[in-house]
Amino acid sequence: MTWRLRLAQWIVIGLILWSWAPGAALGQEYTIGPRDVLAIAVWGQGDLSRDYTVDPDGYLPFPLLGRIKAAGSTPKALAAQLTELLGKDYLVNPQVIVNVKEYLSQKVQVLGAAEKPGVYYLTGPTTLLEVLSRAGGFASSAGKQVLLVRNNGASDGSSAVLRLSLEKIQAGDPAENTRVQSQDIVIVSKAQAYSYFVFGEVKKPGAYVLDKATNILEGITVAGGFTDKAAPGRTRVIRSTPQGQQVIEIDINDILRRGREAKTVMLQESDVVVVPESFF
Repeated sequence: MTWRLRLAQWIVIGLILWSWAPGAALGQEYTIGPRDVLAIAVWGQGDLSRDYTVDPDGYLPFPLLGRIKAAGSTPKALAAQLTELLGKDYLVNPQVIVNVKEYLSQKVQVLGAAEKPGVYYLTGPTTLLEVLSRAGGFASSAGKQVLLVRNNGASDGSSAVLRLSLEKIQAGDPAENTRVQSQDIVIVSKAQAYSYFVFGEVKKPGAYVLDKATNILEGITVAGGFTDKAAPGRTRVIRSTPQGQQVIEIDINDILRRGREAKTVMLQESDVVVVPESFF
């Protein structure tokens, strides 16, 4: 075989693999996670070339190789891993390409005064303005503030709340137009004078008007009440004060069980009520 023929074959292989996975360039920056659907092509191996779903534990069942850790890898890194493993015992000079077909592991929830509130999946590095654009932009009822509720990944479900300027986000201010992370909740405030926010394991998370004296039980009721996954005993209120952010821990079960009205917190403007998910 002449070197020209061999070069032509490699060019054909590269073009076929690239056309088979048109999103590969973007996918290289993406970190694979559980439930993502991966399109994997192994040149010349039709029985291996198909779509694979990453298991909830982050592993990928792959013929010949068993279960391979996929979560935490980029598509390029996973392709290199598969190439090495297949070439070690099964194939001669395997050619592997991995592309993310369905992005299902990293998601952001948009609530409040956006045109299309809902869940949006991340396909790579994404700014706050970009995810809000995917949500149709700001509704006419939008206020001047956007809340970014960030899950820190702690076992106690603790979260941080960033209060950002809608105007500065629209202007692309890098200090306000931050990158979103998986599990972030973005709440676009409405243009009422006073409002509070409820998110987590309630049936209707979002922003609500604080037009009268409202305690935390009433606030959660307005938000549809607890879901079946809620942990009422670990409810918290995140409040902005002149001294900084204050976190108030509240055991709703104790209030309901013992009728402890003295422990029923009255909500204030811009309070964020967090109802975490139960561990069990």
